[in-house]
Amino acid sequence: MGGPPDEELLQASIRALAHRGPDSSGMHREPNVGLAHTRLSLLDLSDRASQPFWDPSGRYCLVYNGEIYNFQELRERLRTQGAVFLTGSDTEVLLHSLVLNGVRPTLDVIEGMFAFGFYDTQTRTLVVARDRIGIKPLFIYEDDTKFVFASEMAAMRGWVNLQPNTLQIISFMLGFGGPTRDACFYDRVRIVPPGCVVTVQVGQRSQRDHYFRITDFIDSDQAAAFESMDDRKKVDRLDELLQESVQKMLVADTPVGALCSGGVDSSVLLAMAARSHGDLAIFHADVVGPSSEYDAALALSKHLGLDLKVTRVVDQDFIDMLPEVTAHYGHPFHYHPNSVPFLAVAKLVQEHGVKAVLTGEGSDECFLGYAGIAQEPFLQAYAKQVDRARRTVQAIPAVGKYLWMGSNESIGLVASMLNDFERDSEEEEIRAAWAAAGRDPSDWNIRTPIWLSYHLRTTLHRNDRLGMAASLESRFPFLDENVVRAAINLPHSAKIRFSPTTLEKTHPFLRDKWVLRKVADRYLPKQLSRRKKLGFPVDAYARTEIPQSYFEESFVRDFFQLSQNGLNHLMAGATQWMKVRLVLLEVWAQICLGWTSQESARQKLQQHLSVTPQ
Repeated sequence: MGGPPDEELLQASIRALAHRGPDSSGMHREPNVGLAHTRLSLLDLSDRASQPFWDPSGRYCLVYNGEIYNFQELRERLRTQGAVFLTGSDTEVLLHSLVLNGVRPTLDVIEGMFAFGFYDTQTRTLVVARDRIGIKPLFIYEDDTKFVFASEMAAMRGWVNLQPNTLQIISFMLGFGGPTRDACFYDRVRIVPPGCVVTVQVGQRSQRDHYFRITDFIDSDQAAAFESMDDRKKVDRLDELLQESVQKMLVADTPVGALCSGGVDSSVLLAMAARSHGDLAIFHADVVGPSSEYDAALALSKHLGLDLKVTRVVDQDFIDMLPEVTAHYGHPFHYHPNSVPFLAVAKLVQEHGVKAVLTGEGSDECFLGYAGIAQEPFLQAYAKQVDRARRTVQAIPAVGKYLWMGSNESIGLVASMLNDFERDSEEEEIRAAWAAAGRDPSDWNIRTPIWLSYHLRTTLHRNDRLGMAASLESRFPFLDENVVRAAINLPHSAKIRFSPTTLEKTHPFLRDKWVLRKVADRYLPKQLSRRKKLGFPVDAYARTEIPQSYFEESFVRDFFQLSQNGLNHLMAGATQWMKVRLVLLEVWAQICLGWTSQESARQKLQQHLSVTPQ
């Protein structure tokens, strides 16, 4: 048996996670086992609720990140089982439940967002688990000598020699947004999938099991019940569920605020919260330019009688903040260029002493609000006609072999292969579960669980990493499990519906998020409840001048072993978005692989890159 893990390495891990938990920290060491925790205190702010948290017997220990929203109800149940509570924290509730009822029964009943490590000193067994949706992050590394788990990969340094994952880098350059489960941008570091539990005993290899999948929300009885409801009852039900969710997520012993984009998603949540919260602090990132949503956010704040706190984001910020955003994001963020204004608004929230905010993320996935989704049935029908024509032409021996040689199908296949078909395999799993539940595979409502998988996880990664960069916890009323279950089982007609007055360019005559907008009509003036989706207006990277000089001495050039002639060819042929990907990859390597400091990376960007004014 070896000695306790190195105390200084545990302290280094604590320092690496200090932004996630600036209020207190702690550690436990024993032979072959070390646990470290940093705390962002939101419930029971006293030291007695700090972690690692022990049961009264001193046998069981918990390190935990997140919020259990039904902790008060669970505490009353546990009292009937003999549990005695010394704090008002959900941490203590979670620990007692794990001890008294076991891991799997506890995972079946807790509601919220979490990643935790539960250690039994007697059996020397560690269990780590992640919430059903994947709101809170959890990374693991395992080899023949050690098992390491953490909320961020940076905390693994010192324990693990972090090396770049070549396959993921190439997949990213071929168009993939980045992995969200299993593989990541570092070799052998794994992202624990949502709804997963990993068990490891000292001296043995780990075992992994799913306790939940997004398809477990598919409920034929609930779907039938919704089908039998008239429109008003559907709207009533969603209204009720959202109100309950908002109230649960306002519970804290410290102020809770809200992000205010000006869109319908955050607006309806703010309106609900403001009815019970007398002085809700609301925050907005104004991306300055023609697409600024400041006016809509201001109109909402005036309607609710709340003071809007604003940070301005200008074009140059997309260059100046890129190293800091990348350092926290953990890998190139091409999929979410709005990460820059998100970090800016998170810092604004922190400046005002708020530790948690409500956010409207998850609504578009639940109620099919992204641009183009409404038109998908028509676009697919068109694509089938085009594909039929292609096959007909290819069948002509004289011309077929010369046509369609420029197809990107092979490139897409290779990109998917390099990331182990993360998106494709998951969509197949969802379609199989949908059919097994007796649902029509051609029902376009299947898009809800599909969007609630890969795409949602990328958004949650952004919100967690860039919120926690400013010691800020995001809470997601649209991702309350009762709301998600309802969204998956609501009929497609409750989400997308014909509307002769809807003239949006991406889906004319089709009203997206219909049921949510009907709820919003009860709380907001129609100019706010019917606003089209914009999201953070981020086009600065499309206007960024990226010269070849930036890459003359670079990770990109070394990694791809480019000669001067090769670099010349790359920059001459690269599209703007290929150049942007190369810049994001370069900054990630400089910061996250330890090539240089954030300040040096920023200076190099400022020296070479510039944004063309609008």
